[in-house]
Amino acid sequence: MGYIKHKQEIMEKNKMRKLVTSVLVGGGLIVSAVAAPNPAYSADQYTFAVGSLGGTFGRLGAGLVEIFNQKQEKSKFSVVPGGGKSNPARIGTLGADMGFSFGNLIKNARAGQSPYKKAYSNLRMVANFYDSCYHQYAAAELVAGGIKTVDDIVASKTPMKVSVGKKGTSTEYIASLMMKNLGTSYKGLEARGYKIVFAGVSASSRQIRSRGIDFYFHNSGVPNAAGIQAHLSRDLKFLAMSDKTKKGLMAAGFAKCIIPGGIYKGAPGETHSVGTNGVVIATEKTPTDLVYNFLKITHGNPKFLGNVHKIFKKWTPKKGSADLGIPKHPGAIKYYKEAGML
Repeated sequence: MGYIKHKQEIMEKNKMRKLVTSVLVGGGLIVSAVAAPNPAYSADQYTFAVGSLGGTFGRLGAGLVEIFNQKQEKSKFSVVPGGGKSNPARIGTLGADMGFSFGNLIKNARAGQSPYKKAYSNLRMVANFYDSCYHQYAAAELVAGGIKTVDDIVASKTPMKVSVGKKGTSTEYIASLMMKNLGTSYKGLEARGYKIVFAGVSASSRQIRSRGIDFYFHNSGVPNAAGIQAHLSRDLKFLAMSDKTKKGLMAAGFAKCIIPGGIYKGAPGETHSVGTNGVVIATEKTPTDLVYNFLKITHGNPKFLGNVHKIFKKWTPKKGSADLGIPKHPGAIKYYKEAGML
């Protein structure tokens, strides 16, 4: 009798689900989760800010979020586009819960220093991920013709076509600093007939391949898939970085880096540039358990993440817990202590 009663209760509940579904659909609302409840709809929802979706941050963030969402049901992340420059302010104002940025920009944001107009002292480090290096892709024929550096682009009497990166990204921020240090600006160049494009990574790669532009910049991990593809589709070289430009960028917190030779077609030798650390951040209000579980799950699935991007193959708790002079989130401290890193 108990079993029959239980079956009757289930049948009644199913009837009610169908009734509620038909009412909602009839009223112009389609809620597929009513008929077949999905745990994701009852999970706590969070956002993870990356850069442009085709860039390094986009690929890394998508991989982290996918494995985290797969391995537990309590919390769910969704990836939202952003930028290394804009994300600290966005996360600091609770416009996103977690996300990527760069070490020197995070420090500046916490202190309220340029390019930020106020301090976001609530920012906390979750994990150090990788070292970025500024890539400056250039048409080989223009390099052969004497355009070796950004300084040469600015000094050229012939207008150039350049993608400086999507606004709000670290790529575009670095480009703006270079122009400022060289005594010009985007508007100044445009007034001289230059074509300045504010495109994301994938769009910039497509445009240089189709010859819509002749240069594009990208603050990226090494290797970068879009850059490799661009080099395979058009004869490209890397611009060098003059001492003057390098000095100005290092004054803004960037550090020397080298793009190894042999990774990109047309770049057999080392390319000296500047870069910084790609870092995941949160705020002091981000739940401790969320950050702890995020690190535990992602570090616990190296094979999956290694297939997403080569950067993950070098991402260990030791690298993640590096001291960058940014206060760590309590959830991160808990995880790294358990991992024996603190």
